Amino acid sequence: MAFILIKGRFTPQFGQPDGDSVRFLANNRRLLLELEGRRPNISRDNGTVQLRFEGIDAIEKGAIKPLSTQAKENMLDLIGYDQNNNPTPKGYILARMVDDSSGRPICFVFAGNTEQEDGDEVFLDANLLRDSVNYRQVLEGYAYPLYYNTLFTQLRQEFNKALAVAKKDKKGYWPSDKTLTGVTVKNKDDLKTIDPIWPKLWRRLEEYFRSADSLAEFIDFLEVKNERIDILSEMEERGLQNIVAVQGNLVKLTESPENIRVVGKAGRRGR
Repeated sequence: MAFILIKGRFTPQFGQPDGDSVRFLANNRRLLLELEGRRPNISRDNGTVQLRFEGIDAIEKGAIKPLSTQAKENMLDLIGYDQNNNPTPKGYILARMVDDSSGRPICFVFAGNTEQEDGDEVFLDANLLRDSVNYRQVLEGYAYPLYYNTLFTQLRQEFNKALAVAKKDKKGYWPSDKTLTGVTVKNKDDLKTIDPIWPKLWRRLEEYFRSADSLAEFIDFLEVKNERIDILSEMEERGLQNIVAVQGNLVKLTESPENIRVVGKAGRRGR
């Protein structure tokens, strides 16, 4: 599993970081241009790029507090950020491709230094994964699985081990997670206070309630979008609408997030 190693500094003062994303200033921006897919969306103002952390999904900034804030703060701690003493901590990413929609490099994020050279091809195995911010966010309960078809099976399995520990130890989101049992949502304002759910479902609810006043047509909304997913335990492709259940004001997933693989668009690849 060869990735390009890109050294630089994390720059959370630019943009709005959250539990699974932060801006990054590469020492050598040309390395970003070597990634597969569309050109990365590098800021003309400050040269930074917004990262997409592979394999994980933190609850959104507009979701329930303090959990949404805690997820961001935990990520900042993991990259070594300190507003006064270390506002642009050193680090590096391992990346292969760019998200076709957002222009964000899809990457594994590491704090500090490495003896390997900038631009080296690095084999990412389970041992190295465990040093990543991605893995540690899952282990500490501040990230849900979000497995795209860009993620290697061995790495997904290692994420699942961290997830099992976080659930067992009731860390972060997991004591109050309602992904499979459901949350009551009557309007957009409820999204600020409902217990944590799989963030991809939360985002679709937020998008839907921009113009809706009940859940009555939520499944129809998902059917129009028809986002494709794989159910990993069965290796069957379905639509996101096929694993969401609505009953009155209650909405939930019918599959565990770790059993879902999202068919994404990255590296300008088709399915």
